[in-house]
Amino acid sequence: MEFYMPLSNVSETIGVEEEIIKNTLERRDADIEPYLRVVSARAEANGSTRPQLQLRIDGLAPLIKKLSYNMPTDDIIENLICQVVHLTHITDINAHLEAENQALRNENQHLQETIDALDAENDELIEKVEENQNLYAQVEDLTRQLKEKETTTWVKRLFPARD
Repeated sequence: MEFYMPLSNVSETIGVEEEIIKNTLERRDADIEPYLRVVSARAEANGSTRPQLQLRIDGLAPLIKKLSYNMPTDDIIENLICQVVHLTHITDINAHLEAENQALRNENQHLQETIDALDAENDELIEKVEENQNLYAQVEDLTRQLKEKETTTWVKRLFPARD
């Protein structure tokens, strides 16, 4: 996957003003040209589009090389130190996020196991409720039958009606 950056991001990344980068790129140097592309971008004030120059990420090295011809060595070293610090910070953040991600995955797995256990318990309870409803229906039926028998007189019980 090719990753292109707008010139404002290139400027932030390498610590050089955007105008200096634009001036360097406008020279259309053969070393940098393969890493450039023009895309249409929305203008800030109105809805129209305007062309925007973007640099592929692997074009940073030749760009920095071209920029270094016009910059004092101490500026180059300072910019590189800033980038090393920035990369170190990003690496630390990445390690922290990976550890946090793993902890969240473990917690998620634990919660999923808890959900599965509760689902199983819920299924068991549903079965028991259905069983209790069946037993309740049987008890109701037996109670109805008992009440019918109680309402019959002793004579009817002793001498059932003959058909």
